[in-house]
Amino acid sequence: MKIMHTILGVAALVLATSASAANRPTGYTTVCTEGKTCAIAGTANLAFGRAGTFFYKVITGTFVCSEATFGGRVAGGVNECSAPNGTSSSSASSTSSTSTSSSSVSSIGGTGACKAGATISGVADCGGQTVGTSCDGQSESQQPVFTLNDGATIKNLHIAASGGADGIHCLGSCTLQNVVWDDVCEDAATMLGGAGKVMTVTGGSAANAADKVFQHNGKGSTVSISNFQTIGTIGKLYRSCGDCTANGGPRMVTVNNVIIEKSGDLIGVNKNYGDKATIRNLKVKGYVPGGPKICMTFNGVTDHNGSSSKLGEEWNTATCDISRTDVSVYLDPRI
Repeated sequence: MKIMHTILGVAALVLATSASAANRPTGYTTVCTEGKTCAIAGTANLAFGRAGTFFYKVITGTFVCSEATFGGRVAGGVNECSAPNGTSSSSASSTSSTSTSSSSVSSIGGTGACKAGATISGVADCGGQTVGTSCDGQSESQQPVFTLNDGATIKNLHIAASGGADGIHCLGSCTLQNVVWDDVCEDAATMLGGAGKVMTVTGGSAANAADKVFQHNGKGSTVSISNFQTIGTIGKLYRSCGDCTANGGPRMVTVNNVIIEKSGDLIGVNKNYGDKATIRNLKVKGYVPGGPKICMTFNGVTDHNGSSSKLGEEWNTATCDISRTDVSVYLDPRI
């Protein structure tokens, strides 16, 4: 995302990555069908849908298997409610599908916040869920899969292949912990927070980014990337915005203990805006001096007044705080 704009949290379908049966996700067992009152023992992340498309909600005890409970339904047939295998359950008599259930969790923390389109405050531990919407290539009109308010954390999450849209948007300081992008769409995550704010990316991985993995728009803020890995080919790991509206800086990025399989110029920063990249313990598969470029400097532009231009790779400078000993060859254990 290159142009800062108002972020809207919009409801969207969560597409199951695969289905063991048409009307329930892989690893799930049908509890009851649409319109019935059902019950589970304890708390579980339930699915409601059919034909490989599902809405998810964390539910405790008795609930109505309905559109009102899950926030949507899949047209074309009878939807089913299903629970992870091993969940004890029962169903009762039919009831009106207009019955209501617990309130929306799309703007608070907790496991229930891990729904596509959610705006998150607090801590959302997704427990390894796979969540996604759609992907329209490099279109910059796509909405984020998640929006993180200042101070929010999202963790233990998979962003689905072909479902990454404009990734995760960070509005202030935020933490992305053990987030895995099965395939990057436009960007994996965009930092929008301003002066003094930090987007912390720790753990996790990203696969196959046609352009960049992390986009940095907020002036005066920092993106910190550690214990992270890229898989397949990426265009860049990080880019400080080259042509944002009212562009400027400085923007800071720190990279520590990151493994890169294959990339173009890895880190892109704007020298004319005072950006700074600090890079340590970087491992690049098959790396030899001369390519790919590790820290590439640019002249940024504002309000799309031309295009940002490359200045060249730098080492041990105020813009690129990295020495050649900070880069080593990554030996792929799969080979």
